[in-house]
Parts: sequence; C-alpha cells; structure tokens
Amino acid sequence: MKILLINPYQIHLINKRGKIYNRVWPPLDLANCGALLERDGHEVRIIDANALRLSPDQVAKQAAGFDKVFVSSSSLDRWQCPSVDITPFLETVSQVRKYNDEVFVLGAHGTVRPGELLDLTQAMAVIRGEPELTIREICHGKSLSEIRGLAFQENGSMRMTGEQEPLDLNDLPIPAFHLLPMNKYHYEVLGSHFTLFEGSRGCASKCIFCLLKMYGKGVRRKPVDKLIAEIDYAISHFGIRTAYFMDLEFTVFRRQVLELCDYLSRKQYPFHWTCQTRFDLIDEELLGRMKRAGCRLIHFGVEAGTDDLLESIQKKISIEQIEKGMQMVHRAGIESACFFILGFPDSGPDQIDETIRFARRLNPTYALFHIAIPYPGTGLYDQMQNNDQAFHGGELFPEACKHGRDLTELKHTARRAYAGFYLRPRYIVSRLSKGDLRSLYRQVKLLLAYF
Repeated sequence: MKILLINPYQIHLINKRGKIYNRVWPPLDLANCGALLERDGHEVRIIDANALRLSPDQVAKQAAGFDKVFVSSSSLDRWQCPSVDITPFLETVSQVRKYNDEVFVLGAHGTVRPGELLDLTQAMAVIRGEPELTIREICHGKSLSEIRGLAFQENGSMRMTGEQEPLDLNDLPIPAFHLLPMNKYHYEVLGSHFTLFEGSRGCASKCIFCLLKMYGKGVRRKPVDKLIAEIDYAISHFGIRTAYFMDLEFTVFRRQVLELCDYLSRKQYPFHWTCQTRFDLIDEELLGRMKRAGCRLIHFGVEAGTDDLLESIQKKISIEQIEKGMQMVHRAGIESACFFILGFPDSGPDQIDETIRFARRLNPTYALFHIAIPYPGTGLYDQMQNNDQAFHGGELFPEACKHGRDLTELKHTARRAYAGFYLRPRYIVSRLSKGDLRSLYRQVKLLLAYF
C-alpha cells in the first residue's frame, strides 16, 4: 500500500510579523507512524509542509495516487497545547480531498471534538488519541468498525469505536527520520541540526489547564537502550547536534535519566539538548549529571505566582519548591525557560501582577507568558462551561476562549509582562556579560513580534 502522511504548514506561531519564529520541529508522531508502516511493508511518504513551507494546494497536488492519506492537525510537540486556529489544517484537508478520497485526520482537535472535525473535514474518519496503532490497523485493511480509536459517519450519523489500546513504546522502531527534511529543523534557543526524542509518554499530574487526551492514561517509559539507539542513529546518520526530549516530565524516571546522562557523558558527542520537567522532580546530583551530559536548557511550567492560584489549578507544587528548584538550576549552570499563564478564572489583576513579578524574581533565562485557554477536554474547560466554537476562530485566541475576560486587556498585559521581563537593565547586562549576543538578538526580535 502507498501511504501519505501530511503535516500541514502552520503559517504562524505568534503572529504574521513573527512568522520567522514559526515552530519548525519534526512531526515525531508521523515519523513513528512511518517507521511502523515501513516495517509492515508499506511504501510511505511524509510531507512536512510546515518545514518546507508548502501551501495546501502544493501539498494536495502530491496526494494523487496514494492508497491512504493521513493529515495531522497537531504533531506530537503540540498534543498538549494545540493551536486554536486550525484554518491551515482545514484548508489542507479540503485541497487534498480534491485529489484523493481516502483521507483520514488525526490530532488533538479531533480527539476532543471528533464530531466537529468530521463535519469540518468530511474525512473518511477521525483518529482519536495516539495515532500509531490506529493508522497501522487502517493500513492493514480492516473495516473501520473493527478498529478502535475512530469516529466516522455511518448511516447518516457519527459512530465512535472504543478507545484504542495504549501504545507500548518498546514496540516502536527508530523513528523514520529519513522520511523527513532533517536539515530544515531548528529551535531558536538551541540552534540547527535539531530533532525530537521521546523517552516516555503521558503525565501523572492533573493540572486543570493541561490537555492530556492524546496521551492516554498513566505514564509509559521507553527502555533507555532504545532511546540511546535513536540518539546514536540520529547523530550518526543526520548529524544531529541539538535535541528536545519531549517527555512531559523528563525527570520523573530518575534512574533512566541518570543512565542516559552517563552514556552521553561517555560518548562526548558534540550534542546539546533540552527537556521539560517540574521543579519538584530535580535535585543537585541529577542536574549536575544532566549538565555534564550536554543539557543546556530546561523548560518548567511555573504557571502562577501565588500558592492560592497554584492550588486552584491543581499544580501540586508550592512557591517555595519552585524557588528552591530554580536556585538549584542557577547553581548547576543550566539555562531555564519558565512558562506562565495569565487569565485563569480565579486570578484577578493583583494575582496576575504577582505572577509577573514572580517571573522577574525567579529570573530564568527565558520567560514566556501565555493567556489561559480552556481547551475542550480539560478541567478548565469544564469549569468555564465553554461552547463548541473553540476551533473556529481565525485568531490565535478567538472569542470562545475569552471566558468572560477582556481579551484585549489580557493581550496588553502579556505584552507588558514580556517588556517588563526582557527589558530589565539587570537582565540585559547579565546576557551581555555572558557574551551571548546572538541569543540576546534573537530574544529582542521575538519580543518585537508581540508589539
């Protein structure tokens, strides 16, 4: 069977002026699917239109002649926080259907709103949740009714099959990096020759704002020897020098991280990497081993600046723990990127201001301020009793996601937070003293994209 997997061009990440910062990361889930399908004997092609900057029409013209076509609304790095604007995805599906009838869609949007995505795309079926096993079964030629994890039209109404079994990460081959334009990927704060790895999938935390529907239940771990094999392959075959471990809580399996770090330290690859985790899942020894193994940056979801607000969003961490963790990161000499969310329903102007002040007090290398989005499928959405228009808007934060707030005011507050953090004399002097002119230049350009 000839199979086509498509990652649409996302057009923008911040706004049209900031499109140079469009996230150009490999669609790791499609690379996983491609590897499984090739192992089954299928002929597979991946079109990463986001990396190649291909329009929906340019992609669609290449879809003729394939037996099955799969189009993603959100690649693995976007499962947790998908874009609210899926216009490029919808346009891609619409154009592809002019050349091929066997079109299936996957991603976070169809997982939480299968009926809506089915109506909007007129696809053969919507794949719900992790795509790897479901796509494989579709390509085996099973009837749709026999395959778990689907939503499709039957006799004029939507039919949903049962939940797909959780994927065993040990069953995955090395991702099909050879099907991707590996020379196109980069991460602004790390550099080029970039890719993604995944050592675990899922999250044990229950934060009310976080969309976890794509990951299934629990946390699953990939054996460290398989992860090491992927890293060796990517470095030796594609010259990878930078990477992001996409685990939602990278250090939750401490022993695995230490084993991985010891291996990377022995190999002494010219390889730098980043990850994301929680401040209560790190310690001095772990950070030291990570630093020696090439860890340059750690992402932390701080979210809020008061204990009351952290409790209301079920973050299960305290301001004191965050501050102690950040002190350890500073001492280890590892850069940090902290994420903050503005506009939670339980946060008034004073708490928002305290969150912004807390960001300055923590003084991470990078701070990112986002407006709270009540994604369908989250506790925040249930709390806000949002409506079903969440994915129709043409803007990043459409009216349906305002949840009673003045959206213009929230955007202004976010811009003020960015300016207040990055334009501090202390911060600028610190970056200049480290001789990091290129990084500072990138940060200034990124900051200007918000204004």
